[in-house]
Amino acid sequence: MSPIRVALADDSSFIRKAVARMLSESSEIDLVGLAARGEELLDNLDRWAPDVVVLDLSMPGMGGLAALDEIMARRPIPVIILSTHSRKGAPMTIEALHRGATDFLDKQQYSLVDFDALRQALVGKILEVTRREAVAAPVAVPPPHETAEDEAEPPELIVVGASTGGPPAIEQLLRELGGFVPVPIAVVQHMPPGFTRAFAERLNVHLPLTVCEAEEGEPLLPSSVYIAPGGLHLRVGGASGKLRVSLASQPEAVLHRPSVDVLFASAGRVLGARVVAVLLTGMGQDGAEGMLSLARRGAHTIAQDEKTSIIFGMPRAALLAGAVREVLPLPAIGARLRELVAGARLGARS
Repeated sequence: MSPIRVALADDSSFIRKAVARMLSESSEIDLVGLAARGEELLDNLDRWAPDVVVLDLSMPGMGGLAALDEIMARRPIPVIILSTHSRKGAPMTIEALHRGATDFLDKQQYSLVDFDALRQALVGKILEVTRREAVAAPVAVPPPHETAEDEAEPPELIVVGASTGGPPAIEQLLRELGGFVPVPIAVVQHMPPGFTRAFAERLNVHLPLTVCEAEEGEPLLPSSVYIAPGGLHLRVGGASGKLRVSLASQPEAVLHRPSVDVLFASAGRVLGARVVAVLLTGMGQDGAEGMLSLARRGAHTIAQDEKTSIIFGMPRAALLAGAVREVLPLPAIGARLRELVAGARLGARS
């Protein structure tokens, strides 16, 4: 297999040299071009023909967001943002994800003296966004589920989990839910601290629903979306009819914090079958175990299909676990959720 062709654009000569040194240590990657400005990257894009672009957003001239827009228009390929969680950096990063960037790396999480952790993270993301798990064996998709919705227990909560490619997928799902949803929605999107608040604020501006970064102890209200804070697990607390947010750093010995598994499992413990769970695009297995626990309690479980997923890893893992009732393309999930909660609302009145 030929090496992955990578181009880097960053106005810092120090970062360019450091990243070049990091990537040179991987036999799976070929660094085909270095640019100090967005214009330089675009001028050489066809000649370098990269498989993935690593892009800084804060550059002179046209800037990273404008360069990203041009890449998506001319040569749509995976783009990894080199970001910071500064007051300015986090909202720009979130905007980049919604404009087509595949993933991001927070430079402030890593020491610029010890490059090993940064190198591992960057190489890992490059391999992740370019391979897209294409060599994975196909999995059996369950047939369309046909049951009378009025026979199901009325849902009281929607829970959503996502990772790579998740921000625009979550926005599309929530937009298609509409402005009124009779139940609350709790969301885990894998993001480090400093970015989830910017993600929630952007959604709140662009959607008719109320969206916020979840805070400890606040009630879970209808037509409201609660984004798990980076670095903390979001659990469903309280009891049926009086749900509330519960945040904690434990367990720490998990790959992701916040964890989709933790959210899903907590929803099942409190509500049993009265949950609708959705697992969207993302690498890895987070969410599969939690969704299986929900399915065993009778909850309605939905996974995004492979064709519309940036990375099919998390939905695939849930399918292999036997945790998925329905597999749907992303554009169909919002409408399906409307059907499920509308049926529950009518059932609750009878």
